[in-house]
Amino acid sequence: MFASSQDAEDAFYEAFGNASLEQMMHVWAVSFDVVCVHPGGPRHEGIEEVRRSWAAILAEDTPRRFELRGLIISGTDDMRIHTLEENISVPGTSLVAPPVLATNIYQRFRDGWHIVLHHASVSPTAVAVANNPPADSAPSKTLH
Repeated sequence: MFASSQDAEDAFYEAFGNASLEQMMHVWAVSFDVVCVHPGGPRHEGIEEVRRSWAAILAEDTPRRFELRGLIISGTDDMRIHTLEENISVPGTSLVAPPVLATNIYQRFRDGWHIVLHHASVSPTAVAVANNPPADSAPSKTLH
């Protein structure tokens, strides 16, 4: 499966970018009470409801390009919280969505890392990127 939370996150955004429901659901934990909130949408609880929400979003089969900025990783050896800004565009069009702030929580299971929560909302402003830590830096142990 995924050897790190970053590997799982890379797979999450690859699946989203490819509009692949099968790839997307491969990243989600099936043995955990997962939650997903899309911008402006309701809270989806449980793997079947999360699957339905992604099926609706990815049904258009529209490839998306992501510029991910401002990544901050915190957490523990078994759970990582990734906060970042998603900048989404659709190749071949002039569509550029407003920045979206996302919180992705990953948990380590026996078979590797999986996402257990994705919460996204439209950002009022873009995230400043000057203080971005390197993606391979060790996470902080502070959760709050």
